[in-house]
Amino acid sequence: MSKEILKLYGKVRDDLKFLTASDVRTRIIITLNGGLKSLRDLKDETNLSSATILHGMNQLDEKNFILKQSGGYSLSQTGKIVAIHLISLIKASTSLGELEKIFLRHEIEAIPEYLLETIGSLKNSVVIESTPTDVMKPHTVYAELLSKAKEINYISSVLLPQKIEMFEDLLESSSLQLMVTPEILDKWIEIKGRENLKKATEEKDFKIWKIDDARMSFTVTDKFIALGLFSTDGIYDLHKYLIDEDAEAIEWGNRLFEHYLKKAEEVKL
Repeated sequence: MSKEILKLYGKVRDDLKFLTASDVRTRIIITLNGGLKSLRDLKDETNLSSATILHGMNQLDEKNFILKQSGGYSLSQTGKIVAIHLISLIKASTSLGELEKIFLRHEIEAIPEYLLETIGSLKNSVVIESTPTDVMKPHTVYAELLSKAKEINYISSVLLPQKIEMFEDLLESSSLQLMVTPEILDKWIEIKGRENLKKATEEKDFKIWKIDDARMSFTVTDKFIALGLFSTDGIYDLHKYLIDEDAEAIEWGNRLFEHYLKKAEEVKL
């Protein structure tokens, strides 16, 4: 695979350099992604001079990335595709500064590659960490956000007892889909009782799913997402939680949940 990618890189190396080496061209592409723009619009939005913009536009025109129209300039079909990928790269790069706090020295294999490719959707996420004076800070922030949620989807391969009580309380006013590994399911049944859980699935908006493996603790709701990961030493990290309340992040989180839902088996107690 790496040889194939390197071969492809050799073919597009100059194009990548063309796109990323010029602040002017990048600003123009991003601005035109918003639709048809006049030269005045471009000046106002890019803070560049007319001469600088026109020089950049000529270079983009040579690559067939833009179209000249009576009302101004727009991206060509090729330019639109370039803009989408360029913006995605910018979002991903923006995300990495904060995400490094939780991704570095942690297992990320639980997140499928196609969702890592759109990790820029988490550009506004924050990592909540324990402190010497507030060891429970990640849990406290999580509990506060969860209390406002009406639709809760949860995946975990670790047993976090405090969440059992939280979810039980929230079933009075919220829907819950619980997806856990067989070991965690057995323990959950042991703690709450099979009949109690069966009754809850029959009387509440509550479904239980079994998944063979999911090396994380992940929640996506109608209000936020929360992600906890295992350290590379194999121990679940209780002291860090990624939190994101943006609509784009929630959409990303729903895709992650759906990825696992396709592999899961509904539990009938």
